[in-house]
Amino acid sequence: MKRCKSGFTMVELMVVCGLLMLIILPTYKILSHGSKSAIKGVQRNSIIMEGQNILSQIKSDLVESAFPFSDADTQDINVNNIFSETSDADGNIKITFYSFSGGDYEQQVRPTSTGAESYRRLNRIEYRLSSKPGSIFKVLERIEYLHPHHAGYRPEGKKRVLSDKVNFFEIRPETIDSAGFSRSFFRASLQLFDQDANADKSVPPNPDTMFIAEFCETINPLILNALVNNPGLNRNWYTDPSATD
Repeated sequence: MKRCKSGFTMVELMVVCGLLMLIILPTYKILSHGSKSAIKGVQRNSIIMEGQNILSQIKSDLVESAFPFSDADTQDINVNNIFSETSDADGNIKITFYSFSGGDYEQQVRPTSTGAESYRRLNRIEYRLSSKPGSIFKVLERIEYLHPHHAGYRPEGKKRVLSDKVNFFEIRPETIDSAGFSRSFFRASLQLFDQDANADKSVPPNPDTMFIAEFCETINPLILNALVNNPGLNRNWYTDPSATD
């Protein structure tokens, strides 16, 4: 009586391997695609949160914005006087304005040494949009220069990078006049990309894989509108940002 031999032939092993490949490859593709989609979703959520945080900071600064004022000033109370904007040939932009941001110190009214008025002290805020070498995107920074009498004052200011994936950033003043009342506001616009900020400029962005997050916020400068609609009141909302008082 012959004994049965155990084991598999080469053909049987090849058939089994082929069947396994037919099962594993589609499964791997599904898992790989799911993993990439999950990572892309996390990146997009991160960009959305980053943009919302940036607009929240801009809104906080501009809501409390104002401009230097004294009895000798003859400038009109106008939203266009609140901030200045400069740009260069490379597309770098700097937006500068004064704000009462910073905490309790800026909320305190200080008597002046030159007159009967009492003023609040202003901090200077700068937003800088600049090109980054080797990147198709731009860097948005916020720099806060505290009032010279502030305990935390530093001449170089306090700098913070808000994002290095910026495609577009703009702040524009607007004014609406109706029924004898004037309402001024700022319109802040921002575009962020979810791609790598160090992408090669020579390689055009792929619109099929690029996610563009757009943000827009309308910001009401409370102090300015109160002064426009209530002339002669709340004079202590103006101040000189120098260290003279």
